[in-house]
Amino acid sequence: MSITIRKTGNKEYAYMVHRDGARMVQSYIGPLTRPEVRRRVDAAQRATTMPLHTMRLFAGVDPSALSLQRDAAAIIACLLEQGDLEDLRWLAGVYPESTIIDVVLSAKSLSARARNFWMVWFEVPDAS
Repeated sequence: MSITIRKTGNKEYAYMVHRDGARMVQSYIGPLTRPEVRRRVDAAQRATTMPLHTMRLFAGVDPSALSLQRDAAAIIACLLEQGDLEDLRWLAGVYPESTIIDVVLSAKSLSARARNFWMVWFEVPDAS
């Protein structure tokens, strides 16, 4: 999911863009002159980069080398294991719940304690 800005004449309009199977779907948000639209666009742009506060968990990694899409499973697992409340809020704003649950079920780097906690949190039935 991302936000795109389209310019018509001298006005700019924001659209939410996401993939639905093989097609791209655009939903109109509104003109950038409206404060609530500007806030939503700014929040979406902040969600495309990892906050400095969260980077402390990736001490040996170059921040520019991390990709929120490519490294999603590793980022999610790390934050679920070691993150604080601020990290988890950011995580929930960036990744859909289904992606986080997939990581809870499949990540080998999650401890059994963390995996059990997040399975209860997300109300995932025990597969065993």
